[in-house]
This record gives sequence, structure tokens and C-alpha cells, in this order.
Amino acid sequence: MDYLEFFHLNDPPFGLSPDSTYFYPSKMHNDILASLDYAVTQKEGFSLVTGEPGVGKTMSLKVFMDRWREKADMALILTPRLAPEEFLQAVLADLHIPAPTSNKNEMIQRFRDFLLERSESGRRVIIIVDEAQNLPDGTLEELRLLSNLETEKEKLLQIILVGQPELRSRLHYPGLQQLDQRVTVRATLRPLSVEETSDYIHYRVVKAGKGTTIFDTRANKAIYRFSRGIPRLINLIASRAMMVAFIDSSHQIRKEHVRLAIRHVADEAPLSGTRSGLLSKGLAGLLVLALAAAGIVYYNRRPSAPAPSVASVSPKTQLPANTPVQATEPAMAQASPQTSTSPPPTTPPTSMRPTAPDGKTERSSGAKGSATVTVAAARLRDQPSANSEVVHKATEGDVFEVVDEWTQPNGNKWYKVRLPDGRDGWIASYIVHLDMPR
Repeated sequence: MDYLEFFHLNDPPFGLSPDSTYFYPSKMHNDILASLDYAVTQKEGFSLVTGEPGVGKTMSLKVFMDRWREKADMALILTPRLAPEEFLQAVLADLHIPAPTSNKNEMIQRFRDFLLERSESGRRVIIIVDEAQNLPDGTLEELRLLSNLETEKEKLLQIILVGQPELRSRLHYPGLQQLDQRVTVRATLRPLSVEETSDYIHYRVVKAGKGTTIFDTRANKAIYRFSRGIPRLINLIASRAMMVAFIDSSHQIRKEHVRLAIRHVADEAPLSGTRSGLLSKGLAGLLVLALAAAGIVYYNRRPSAPAPSVASVSPKTQLPANTPVQATEPAMAQASPQTSTSPPPTTPPTSMRPTAPDGKTERSSGAKGSATVTVAAARLRDQPSANSEVVHKATEGDVFEVVDEWTQPNGNKWYKVRLPDGRDGWIASYIVHLDMPR
């Protein structure tokens, strides 16, 4: 008997990839979807949805797109680190608008003709940008200019920006205030409460084919304490806890199953109070093998499916069963932090240095002063890039000494600051306030 048969399930209830079949319709999620529906129906222009990683932004996008697929043409941009012209080309490609030329004026004219034709036929045109906090300033300005494509009566284009909390703060900065003033809907996705977490777990188990709950109350509370209500982490721990219970031949998932699952996922030291028998140190090793076996069994059981369309939302990368959860999420305060042991280089590697027209690196050195964090949570990195490793986490009001700065060709600026432990880290300029000595 395999994992699914043991629990009388048709599908794994806690997959890590967003699946709109398992969308949990909490009041918060329904309110946000209703706000987006209203904004698009009334042709209001810009909408903004923000939330910490893992709270369900991509899942909500999938549900929204499913609702509008028959009534609108949608461009979904998943790689927003694009220059303005590249961004426009990506939008035209996603909307299947022929663009035989790279001339920007001609592309905009083709786009306007497309918008007018769709408006006359009663269809909406929607641009959705996921991870929009990574958009360069120039591309955000390009989006504002595209929103000017309108008739005397209505806006022809609806734009939804989806991103992490720092996106809200970034839009308040000089140069982006005109765009900020055009945002008519602002929605924030928050983690689930302890009651919603229990309901969420039960909802997904029922959806997967089990009519009764298999997680007891103490197990649900243990999952909430570790995940802090973030759905991605709830799924991760719940799926591992089910496997522990399966190995323990228990049809009920209890607190001790959850505790061992957390120990496995977070790669923490042994937890006190874990019962003896199968729930022992040796079970952690067996769990790794069982997770792999269960994955193989399910893969062999599932029917073949057609390849996903280009316009579909890209699923998030799944964590292997033996991969520790990195403490980069605010909800992971209880997990062991993963800290880089090697100090960052004093200058970025040559491959990362943007090049100015004259061939010189666009960088100004010797900047002095202090930088004060202006957002609720900020990540400092070992290089001036959003893709580089996080070396320190800060909160609003934290102050750092600025020792250098870096300006990229697209105008984005990073400050190199001195960390409390004496190392250096890089922080984006739009999430700090710089005080320079007089």
C-alpha cells in the first residue's frame, strides 16, 4: 500500500506548486479577488497586490486569470528584470501581437491598434507583472506611459503589479510618484491566522479525497507555530508530517509527527519530547527514503498531462525532501538561520559590473553617510544584485554606515554598508533613506 492509498486520497493534498484546484477561499483572498475584478471591470488602470513570499500571491493570480481567460487578453510577465524595450516586446509576444520591427514607436502603434480593436469587441486587455519589485525604474515608467493609451471615455489597458512589500515603499520614491498616484486598488495578502491554518489544512485534505480530518488539533497548532500561517510552509510541513504518520502506520497526524517533520525540514537539533519507537532518530533517515519512494509511486500513478501553455503561471521550484528551509522568510524565525561564513568581496566580480557606453564600470566610490531602512523588512546581500546571497536581515529603522555605492546602467542604485559583525553588505537605495554628512 502506498502513501495515497493509506490515507484514502486521490492526490497529494499539499503540493508545493500553485494549483488553483486547491485554492483556499479565505475572506482575505476573496476580498482581494473581488477588488481586482472590480478594477478590471470598471477599467480603472493600475492595481497593486503585495505580500511576503509564500502567502499565496501566485495562487491568487492563477485563480484571477482563470476567471478572466474567456473575457480578456492577458500578458503575464514572470521575468520583470527587463529594459523598457524588452518589456514591451515581451508584452506584445504574450498577447500574440506581430512585431516585425524593433522600432519602439511602431511597436506602441501596433499595441494601440490592438487595444482599440479589443475595446470595440468588449474584451479587456490586462498586463500582469509578477515579482514586480524587481522591475527597473525605467520599465516602471514605461508601464506608466503605456497606461496613457486610452480613449476620451476609458482606459484601454489594465495593469496589475504583484510583488513583495518593498514594492509599496518603492512607489513612494521621487520619480515614481506619478505611477503611484494612478494605483486605484491596493491589496495586501497576509499570512493565515491559527484558525484559518486549521481550516486550510482540512480544506485541502477534503479536496484531495478524504472526507474527514486526519490532522488533530495539536498537530494543526504545531504547524501554525512553525509556519506562522504562510501557506507555502504549511504545505511543506503538512506533507512531511503525513509521510511520518504513514511510516508510523498512523491514520491520524499528531503533534509528534509534525515535530519530527519540522526537525527534518529545518535540519534542526533533536526536539525534546519526541516519543520513542518509530518516531526516533533513525526515522529521520527512513523519512528521506520514504519521501523519495512516495514521489516515485505518485509519479507512476498520475496520468500523463499536456505540456503547460506559455501563458500559464510558472510554478515555484519545489524543495527536495532533504533540503533545509532557508531562514529568509519572516515566518521562519524558529528555524536555524543559514548564515554565510565567507565575507563578501569588497567589490563585485567583474562579470557583475555593468558597463557604461565608454567601457567603464558605472560606479561611484567613497560614498559616506548613513542609510536608514524605511520598509518593514529588508534583505542585505553579498553583491549589488537581487539574485545574490542574503547575508543579513534588517527591519524598519535600522541604521547602517554607508561605505560605497553602485549605480547600474538602468539607474538602480545600491549602497554598500557596514554590518554589525564588521562585514559588508549591499542594500537597494529605494528601501533606505540616505543621510549624508554636511
